Amino acid sequence: MIPRFPALLLTLTIGLGCAPEHATAGQGLTLATWNLEWLMTPQVRDSLGASCTAQQPRSDQRALPCTPGRTPPPIRTAADFDALARSAQALRSTHDADVVALQEVDGPEAARQVFRQGWQLGCFVQRAHPQKVGFAIRDGIPYRCNGDLAALDIDGGTRAGADVTLWPGTRQEVRLLAVHLKSGCFDGKLDRRFEPCARLRQQVPVVEAWIDQRVREGVAFAVLGDFNRRLDKDARYPAGPDEAAPFNLMQAWSDQDPAGAELLRATEGQAYVRCDADDRHKQYIDDILIDRKLADRNKNRRFMRLPFEPVDQGRTLSDHCPVIWSLRP
Repeated sequence: MIPRFPALLLTLTIGLGCAPEHATAGQGLTLATWNLEWLMTPQVRDSLGASCTAQQPRSDQRALPCTPGRTPPPIRTAADFDALARSAQALRSTHDADVVALQEVDGPEAARQVFRQGWQLGCFVQRAHPQKVGFAIRDGIPYRCNGDLAALDIDGGTRAGADVTLWPGTRQEVRLLAVHLKSGCFDGKLDRRFEPCARLRQQVPVVEAWIDQRVREGVAFAVLGDFNRRLDKDARYPAGPDEAAPFNLMQAWSDQDPAGAELLRATEGQAYVRCDADDRHKQYIDDILIDRKLADRNKNRRFMRLPFEPVDQGRTLSDHCPVIWSLRP
């Protein structure tokens, strides 16, 4: 029996202005996800940095960590924000991104430091902690915030999911869940005696419940964000017999139970593209998963990664760069 998650608060938010041609219903969809590594306004960073805590703050704490031996949250200059803003502009103007799932962003005000023009910023989770999940949505696209997937915060110190519907009430309606799952259990079975794996194992059924409900409703959907998991490896192994305590993620979610619960993954078969010369990752942990319904109405799919410009090498940007999946009929 999969745990039930709390009912979602429905909030209607309609984007202003006329939708550009490629963003209208029937013209496909381009999804992106981007972890912006503790993105805050300079004022908030200065204020919270003056009284940091030794441990990672809990969800209801408005604080930053200053754990001994760990790199503190970054301090960015105006030039750093400008460089990040160029990437956001490229998402819109070069890659035609319609929506970007955001992680580690301290709400709309912080996001506006990077997503400056042409974007609606909303549906951020209700969390005091500066690491929030939310969305940047291209101007002109109507959307509805569906409330937090609060059950993903399984212990009061992990991150809820952000839930949005694009083009609500139309034939092109699609529902998106943005996640930033528990870090530390990047591969291997989830039943190990290792605290990050135990926490991640608790989060998997919450996402599965959300997926299964969308399948039953017949609504096209995607789950995207920072999974903190190498899904290319994870997908090779079974979920195990217990839905409430799975061994792996992908086959727990993409199990055809109920019928139609089948997911396609953006990074499947894709070579890793480094964000910059200092990128410490070697495999994707940021990803985009779409259901069969969304895939069937968009047969032409193109994966892209948006690295930082070489001219910005050495700037304080992010330890992640955008993953993009263009879906076209």
